[in-house]
Amino acid sequence: MFKYFLTAVGLVFSLCACSDSDKHTNVNWDYGTGSNVDITNNTRTEFYRKGKLIYADTYAGGGAGGLLSERISGQQYYWAGGGGLPINGIDVPDKALVEMVSLYDRKRYRIIVELPADLGEQMQKRYRVGGKIDQRNWLYFGLAPGGYYEVLLKADKLVVKPDLLINRGIAVEVNDDWRDKMIPISKQYDASLAEFGKKYGRLYKKHPIPTGMEWAPIMDAYRANQQKTDQHPVN
Repeated sequence: MFKYFLTAVGLVFSLCACSDSDKHTNVNWDYGTGSNVDITNNTRTEFYRKGKLIYADTYAGGGAGGLLSERISGQQYYWAGGGGLPINGIDVPDKALVEMVSLYDRKRYRIIVELPADLGEQMQKRYRVGGKIDQRNWLYFGLAPGGYYEVLLKADKLVVKPDLLINRGIAVEVNDDWRDKMIPISKQYDASLAEFGKKYGRLYKKHPIPTGMEWAPIMDAYRANQQKTDQHPVN
């Protein structure tokens, strides 16, 4: 995607970390990133446990999911996208750092969050929904225009609802990235930004969207309206 230089895509490494219990080890989980009415690129992810880095990647993933035009014009504000890398065998983290580039804001943002102590236990809870067994083991990082972010625990098969809000706030604009010091974001992503503006610029002008913390009550309302399907836990 970058025009002027190559980046390491899919560079992944994991470091050994001592586990304190099975509540944080041998847990099948994944992560993803995305947005509600923006296109984002996840350019850095780090997970920590007990102060130690246990996973890192520089995968340029993320996205916006489908039907972005319809979501903008219809004010259908829900988290979409979700690109990430497989993280099999990695302990459940207690801290995360995620960086994403917002095409709407033309900025690189950094999210740093402390994760719940019982996150591993929450991920292992299973529910029967119709004829399916599902669990909330997908750690999702959503970035909205204005830097608003939410960290959610979502279901693997997307049938267990509602999504659980873990953390939210305003992400920090990154000003120490070596790429950005050499070449501005607008130059790194010039082709993507041009296509983004061509496809969605008029829609944004016709249908102004919220920004920053204005998103908080909107996304709360979306979760509140989700069908509650976590009624039948499986031991």
